[in-house]
Amino acid sequence: MSHRTIDVIGGGPAGLAAARLIKLADPSSRVTVHERSDSSTSTFGFGVSLTESTMRNLSAVDPQTAERIRQVSYAGHSLTLRGDDRDVQLHGARNLAVGRAALLEVLTEAAAAIGVDIRMGSRVDVSDTDADVVVAADGARSAVRDKLAAELGVHVSYGSLHYMWCGADFAVDTAYFAARSLDDALFVTHAYPYADGRSTFLIEADEQTWKSARLADNETGLAPGETDEVSVRLLEQAFSADLHGRKLLTNRTRWARFPTVRLDRWSHGNVVVLGDAAHTAHYTIGSGTKLALEDAIALARSLADTRDVTEAFTRYEAARRPVVDRFKHLAARSQGWWSSYRNRHDQLPERVALSYMTRAGNLSVADYATAHPEIVQAALRHLGDAPVTDPAALDDWILSRPLDHAALTLVRREIDPDAIRDGARVRHLTWTDTDVWGDRADELVAELESRSAQTVVMLEGPDDAPSIGARIDMAERLRWYTASAVVVTLPSVARSKGAAAVAAGRCDAVVLVR
Repeated sequence: MSHRTIDVIGGGPAGLAAARLIKLADPSSRVTVHERSDSSTSTFGFGVSLTESTMRNLSAVDPQTAERIRQVSYAGHSLTLRGDDRDVQLHGARNLAVGRAALLEVLTEAAAAIGVDIRMGSRVDVSDTDADVVVAADGARSAVRDKLAAELGVHVSYGSLHYMWCGADFAVDTAYFAARSLDDALFVTHAYPYADGRSTFLIEADEQTWKSARLADNETGLAPGETDEVSVRLLEQAFSADLHGRKLLTNRTRWARFPTVRLDRWSHGNVVVLGDAAHTAHYTIGSGTKLALEDAIALARSLADTRDVTEAFTRYEAARRPVVDRFKHLAARSQGWWSSYRNRHDQLPERVALSYMTRAGNLSVADYATAHPEIVQAALRHLGDAPVTDPAALDDWILSRPLDHAALTLVRREIDPDAIRDGARVRHLTWTDTDVWGDRADELVAELESRSAQTVVMLEGPDDAPSIGARIDMAERLRWYTASAVVVTLPSVARSKGAAAVAAGRCDAVVLVR
């Protein structure tokens, strides 16, 4: 019998799930959840998504709660790119969507049912608790993390996109993305149903829209927690067809920029952080709640396996950090893709769809073609007539296409370094910076813009996944803003990533190093 005392700071999905799972594994422990708001119904956001893999993981340790979450979830919708004149299917039904308030209600009842003490309206400073273990689950703007910033090694950066969480009082027929214009402003929505009569409408505005629509002016004079009604009315105008003339639902709704949180260490002394307090992954891969629940599973298991709190925290971080780092890499590339959506908006919808599906590097052209061959066929026509129909042969076909560029003429897109013609001015550049819209990237674009179209840029670098993704994404930006031919060097094991990069127009050719 341990008789441990555990204080959980934060009553969101991460904190409530951790509290129940810790108590399930060790019924003798005294677990208290401190949530600063007085009601779970005052939560930010509308619906959240959960993957089937997360539901399986939760079912393995807490089948009762997993089943209850399924009962209040909305399942079965697919994902679509909704264009001005036609829709393009992205993928079939994969995830569950659930109202955030409904999810919190399930998790609250489940924790309370086994003796977790849940204290709403309880504001606890980490220095005020004498518990054996303090679990900081107080979200992306964690007060606990900020107080222990030096000890945890906190790094927070903010994306360029401005976004706003809204809802609608009807269930859209499928999850979809759509871009709508008002003069020079371009707004993009991520819409999905999460209940029979409810949908989430998350809406984004890039920096150009932010300035042209003068959205910053709408925040003037707003009190803390007050909805930006002026922006909401503007968005209702932009998405009037999508909303069928209805109003957007709001809940302390205003513009924000996504904070990317990274910690050098996930614990200090008897304090451990999890969920968004420890790490964030951009909402465009829909994994925030997934990672929070899986953190809770791992932390409860580690605390159950050893009495030594330091050892438990070490095991927890060792189990979770590699998984989280992978998702953060995928999320960062997805965030960059959406941040630059204006550059893709006028492309053929099928090409946008292919670019979307391969944006993070975890899916190949063949993966998409297996489910939707006709879409991929249309997307690849820019490389030549009659793309092959066998998904397994697509990489070969893509990389066999010729290139006719002012700086580079090739009989195929998969080349050896010495295949570049004599006389071409070649710029070899090692690129590892994952921020392809940062100052260094801006300087490179400006430099190459001043050169002639006879320049060939060869992007080289290490073979780890983040470095490969950074080269491919930087290549795409160079192709947009310069007249250079852009070649990316990749390890031979990343050949499918190279084929996807050529297919989506991110680079002109690839050099495969064996």
